[in-house]
Parts: sequence; structure tokens; C-alpha cells
Amino acid sequence: VCGFNQLYEWQNQQDRDKVFTLHDGPPYANGKTHVGHLINKVLKDIANRYYLLQGYKVQYVPGWDCHGLPIEQKALSNKDMGHLTPLQIRQKARQFAKEAIKDQMQSFQRWGIMADWDKQTYFTFDAHYQAEQLEIFYQMYEKGYVYQSFMPVYWSPSSKTALAEAELEYNQNHVSTAAYVSFPVTSIPALSQFTGSEIKLFAVIWTTTPWTLPANQAICYAPQLKYTIARDMETDKFYICGEIFLEKLKSLCKGRLEVISTVKGEDLQGGTYSNPLALDPELPFLPGSHVSEDMGTALVHTAPAHGPEDFSLAIDHDIKPVVLVDENGQYTSEAGSSLAGLNIGDEADKAVLSMLGENVIHSEAHTHSYPYDWRTKKPVILRASKQWFVNTKLLTDKAVAALKKTKIVPSSLENSMISMLESRKFWCISRQRVWGVPIPVFYHKETGEKLLERDTVDHIKSLILENGSDVWWRMSEQELLPEHVLKKYGSSTSADYVKGQDILDIWFDSGTSWAAVLPEGLQADVYLEGVDQFKGWFQSSLLTSLATKETAPYKSIVVHGFSVDEEGLKMSKSVGNVIDPDVVINGGKNKKTHPAYGVDVLRLWAAHYGLQNQVRIGANIIQKCNEDLFQIRKILRLLLGNLSNYSHRDLPVSYEDLWPQDKYMLCLLYDFDQKVKDYYREFEFGKILFATENLLNTTLSRFYLNITKDRLYCSNSESPDRQSCQFVLYHTLHVITKCLAPIVPHLMEEVYQYFPCRDAEEECLFKSSWYNIPKEWKNVDIEFLIGPVLQIQDTVISSLETPGDFDVTLVCSGPLHNVLQVRAWYNTV
Repeated sequence: VCGFNQLYEWQNQQDRDKVFTLHDGPPYANGKTHVGHLINKVLKDIANRYYLLQGYKVQYVPGWDCHGLPIEQKALSNKDMGHLTPLQIRQKARQFAKEAIKDQMQSFQRWGIMADWDKQTYFTFDAHYQAEQLEIFYQMYEKGYVYQSFMPVYWSPSSKTALAEAELEYNQNHVSTAAYVSFPVTSIPALSQFTGSEIKLFAVIWTTTPWTLPANQAICYAPQLKYTIARDMETDKFYICGEIFLEKLKSLCKGRLEVISTVKGEDLQGGTYSNPLALDPELPFLPGSHVSEDMGTALVHTAPAHGPEDFSLAIDHDIKPVVLVDENGQYTSEAGSSLAGLNIGDEADKAVLSMLGENVIHSEAHTHSYPYDWRTKKPVILRASKQWFVNTKLLTDKAVAALKKTKIVPSSLENSMISMLESRKFWCISRQRVWGVPIPVFYHKETGEKLLERDTVDHIKSLILENGSDVWWRMSEQELLPEHVLKKYGSSTSADYVKGQDILDIWFDSGTSWAAVLPEGLQADVYLEGVDQFKGWFQSSLLTSLATKETAPYKSIVVHGFSVDEEGLKMSKSVGNVIDPDVVINGGKNKKTHPAYGVDVLRLWAAHYGLQNQVRIGANIIQKCNEDLFQIRKILRLLLGNLSNYSHRDLPVSYEDLWPQDKYMLCLLYDFDQKVKDYYREFEFGKILFATENLLNTTLSRFYLNITKDRLYCSNSESPDRQSCQFVLYHTLHVITKCLAPIVPHLMEEVYQYFPCRDAEEECLFKSSWYNIPKEWKNVDIEFLIGPVLQIQDTVISSLETPGDFDVTLVCSGPLHNVLQVRAWYNTV
């Protein structure tokens, strides 16, 4: 009747004071849509349609996240790898993203998602969007929230770039090589009797990353713990380890140990040891607050280039971290000829342990949780490199305070994001790729000093607005950094500088969408995404907004679940349990096994289950949703059939003239409408469907339609008795249609076309307004009169052997005095 583009344009032309803003988290433009997309888009559309019917002007601009490695990888063939220039890579990635956006947009429109798809959409590769993003970046840099540093970050050898915590997924069944290794102690001032030439004392450490041992630069101990010195009776070696680890060490040495002494951790102060693989001949024992007895030997192998705590400790003790692993995840030549070029992982572990020889006490397979690159599904490592960061510590207090003012649905997840924020020390926002937004920094060729100033950034922004962000790779430093800009900073020529090679993290891309899309100064009423966005878009949007405008970008957060099959298993092509929305809607090749259900069945499913933690879907669930929708359709057809000759204008009925049963039905309808509006405002769409099912199947079918059959089918069409009943049915139809319209708009629009006495100017359901129920329908006297009668029916029927022998609703089908007779009869019984 009216296209969804036209509907959105129509509402923009209306003079509406109230505004509802749902800011769209951009889906990734890297492939075909799936049921996860459908859950997300349909839930948003349900909210938008409800507020449209409530008289709000809806602001909803759908967008796409267009940058990042997954798009880059899908856009390039194997033969392209390593042979294309940055501009060629960007061209292929952009084209791939555009094609994915086109396909996804068509799916969203087929699902009935209301938006202005032709004019009001956003893409993170748009010039305007990227210019706004760089403005946010510079403001955060200027305020001290963004900084550059050399430190360990998650590094993906398979992607050849740094990753943020939000880009990791944890493999609970990862298998590492765990090793117990002994390092010769060279001196301990407080324990000199154990470090003489006649005694061979070894410090025992434990690691699940043997490949980091060549980069070992210290052993950490806990001053407050107790340590044991034990002698191996067979080899005459002396070992030092945590007291609690001794029993484990005995089992590794097959019970040949004799306890010689127990010492305090503080006695290790000033001690040194040697590592056969390290570059330095003598390395220190250092106190560490992170050392515990919970795991390992209570002596912690410390490689500053491969751990944040190790790195911090090294900085505190003026130790320069040794980096022996390159961006490909291979040892550099500095690791020595025996290791250079080896891949980090099993290959490197075996080589390192082989080189350590007798220093290895024991090694074994160790299954544990380990971070993987969420895109390539391969292990990542911690590796020190120079990156750009957001200092989240400076924003944590503000973020927590803002979240406590934010409504989160469901409320049980309120503390999830707070705990994530409080545990996050920094956010790495630089990536070593080319498909993205460039970090607009220049470096002096001789000193390495960075140049990042207001004028240089403004110039880059102007170039991007005019020519797109390809200019960073297409133009020379002389064009990107003109002389008139440099003069302000005392530099003579742009030839002295080289442009940076990093791009911004895609979470920074999408996390600044509020700046490019929302009207200036406006907070979105709702951000609605999957639960994984607590560590992703919800968080990145909050941090960037707080850093630049001191307020959260949203008033409320609504979280939906992830789709799984009917058994609760994750969907996988290899398992064969993937549900394709297009097949559900249009049917498969075999219509008997894969019938066409239409989009409203899937919309009903999304409303019913979408806000659960696990959103189950399968053939049985889809069929059940189809049956539920058919039941709704059947009852609405019945209502329309009984109203075919009804006109509330030509045959007006006064509320005072209604039968008590009719007034009671209107009272129930009033309560239903109030509940539904509350459920919509709380995003409890599943409860709307439960309430509707109860109204249709119990209140209408079993009660009201049952007691009005005689009036509807036997009375004259002009009979006041019949018109009284039709009055109720008309308003019931109206309320149900409006209440279900946001969820199943296609069916409700069809029903609306057959409405009796529909206003000509309201040719489309969504151009009408929500139903305003008179307060007089909430009639307490009628509730007191009829309610007990229905309770009588339940009590009597439950006490009869054959319930069919008595049906109080037959008595209720008469006028008021019959109802009073039933109550009098029950009291005598």
C-alpha cells in the first residue's frame, strides 16, 4: 500500500513535536545477510514502528561498517597477495564492500525495515564520515586521551596487524606446550652459601610459551612468599622454587629431592641468573606484585616484549625490552641463526626446548583458554610494537558514571560493561593495514619526532572531503604537508617528513558514528545491538563521546542474543544447521521440505525470541511461528466478517447502552492496551505476543465470542443487542491491529485495508495513529460484577466429572439480571 521509503519520507514531512532516535550500529559489509542480521534489524524496526504510531518523528539512519581486514581478505585473491599497491587494494576492497552493501540493503528492504534507503544512509568509507572521524581523533589527542607508545599489544601474525581486546575470541581448547625450565643462578647476596662454585643452584620457572624464553630478561618473585631450596640426590643439582610447588617438583624429579632450606622471597633481592638463550650474560631477579602461588612455580619468567606486566616492570627497572619476533610472527636474525625465520608456535617451541637441553625439567601438552584473531580464527601473540592508544584509565570514572545513568535492557546485564571498562587499561587504535582511515601523522626523517597539529589535520580533512581518503596513499608528502602549514611549526620543508603508515581501528571507525550521523548535541534514545557489543560498539561509542563532548551518545542500551539451532548449538556450515532467511521467506528449491513462509513469520520469531540470550531457530520453531501467525489471521478474519456491515459513524453506540459483558470486554481491552504499551517501551516484545495470544485465544475465543454468538448470528442487523456487540468487536479489531502492526506489519496492513469506516486520508496503517482508549472503559464496577462470575465458572467446571454439563457463559450471554442470578445461585450453593 505504501513503500517503506515513502513512509519514512512521509513522516519526515509531518509536523511532530516528539522525536525518537534509534542510532543504527553499522553491520559489517563483508557478505550475505544471515539470521543474526534479521534479529537485529527487525527488533529495531519494531521499536521504530511503535513510536511512529505513537506520533513520534522517528530518526533512524541505517549504516554500514566498510573497512577492515575481513573485507580486504575477501576482496583479494591469493594471486593478489603481495602484488598490489595500497591504492589497488583499497579499490578492490571498496568495490567488494559496495556490492555487499547493495545485497544487504535489498535483504533489509525485503524484511520490511522502514528507512529512507535512497537518501538517508551512512557508510564509514564516505568522505564526510572520515573527516568527522579524524576530527574526533585529533580532539582526543589534543586532550591527552590519545597517545603513541611502544608496548606489548595483541598481535595477529595471520593478519599482520595489532588487535584490540574486542577483536579477540578465546579458544577454550587451545593446546600449548607447557615447560618447566631451570636457569642457573649466578649470585644471591643473602644466600651466598648456595651460589658458590661447588653448588649448582637453579631457579625453576614454568611457561606455556617456550618461544618467549629467548626474550627472557628477568625472573620475578614475591617478597612475601616462602621459597624452598631442594637438592636432587641423583644429579646433585639444587633447585629453588615456591614452597607450595615443591610436591609438584618432586613428582617431576621422580621423588629424588631433599629439602635443604626454606627462605623468604625478599632474600632473593639483588640476585642474578643466566639464560643460555638470552643476549645478556647475567639477568636479574626482580620483585613483582603479580607473582602468586596459584599457578606455576612462584618464580615468573619475564619477557618484557611479550606481556604487559612484564613490560611495566621492565620500564620501572630501566630495562630495554628485547623484541625478537617480527610482524609475520617469525624470529628475527637477532634471535640467532638457529632460530631466525622460525614461526612462533609449535615450530619455535620445539627448537627452543631442544636448545635448552638439560635445562628443561619437563614439558607436556597443556589445554587452556587462549586468544585468537576473531577474523582469521588463528592464535595471536603479545608483541611489543609502536602503536597508538586511547588511555581508557582517564575515561573510566566518567564512563562508569555515565553508564549508571543509562538504562540497560535487560537490567541483569547492567554490570557487564562496567566491569569490562574497569579492567581495560588502554585501547590500541592503530592497525598496520591500508583499507581504512589513515592516522594523519608525519614523522621527521632524522629525529623520528611526530608532527600532529591542528593545522596539519585540518588540511588532511579538507583533502579527504574533496578527494576521499585515497589521497593519503596517492599524494606525496609535499602535497599532504604544504610549506605554508609547516612554517607555523618552524619546519623548513615537507621533504624532511614521511607520512605514517597506520590506519585507525574499525572500532574507532564505528565508535565515532554518533559524530557523523546524529544531529549535533543529540543523544540517541536507543542503541540496540548484540551482547558482544558491550566490549565493542557500545564501549567505543561511549569512550569517544565522553572524551569529546562529556556525555554518553545514548540514553539506553538494548541487548539481543545470538542465534543458535533448536538444540542450542552454534550455527555452522560444516554442521549443516545454518538457517537462511531468504529460504524461510521465499522457500527453497524443494517447496515440500522448505515451504515459503513469508517475512512476517520471521518477524514474529524475532519478536518472540530475539531478546533472549540464545535465540533458537529451526524447522520446528519456524513452523510453530507460522501456526501462531495463522491463528492470529484466522481470528482477525472472523472479526472482519462480523463487521462487514458495521459503521460506527452511521450506527453510533453509547457506552452507557452497552451490555455489562460488553463493558467487561472493553475493560479487558483497556488493560491489554496499557500492558502492550508498557511492553513496547521496555522492549519486551515477547511479552506482547504472550499477552496477545491470551487475549485472542482465551478472552476472545473462549469468553466473548462464545457468549455473543446468538446476538451476532440471530439478531437483526439493526438490533441494539447486535450493534452493542459489534461496537466491542470493532474496537477490539482496531486495538489488536495497532498493537501487532510493528511486529507483523504486512499482515496488519492487509487487515487494515478491510477496516470498516477507515478514513480515506489514512490509506496506510502507519499513517494513522495509535488507538486512544477512553478511560471510562476501565470500569471497576463492571470488573467486580463479571469477574467473580468467570471465577464461578472455573470453580464449578473443575469440580464436575463432566465439565460439559455446566457452562456459566451460557447464562452470561443474557442481560444483566441473568448475571446477578448466577452470583445469587453460587452464594446459595
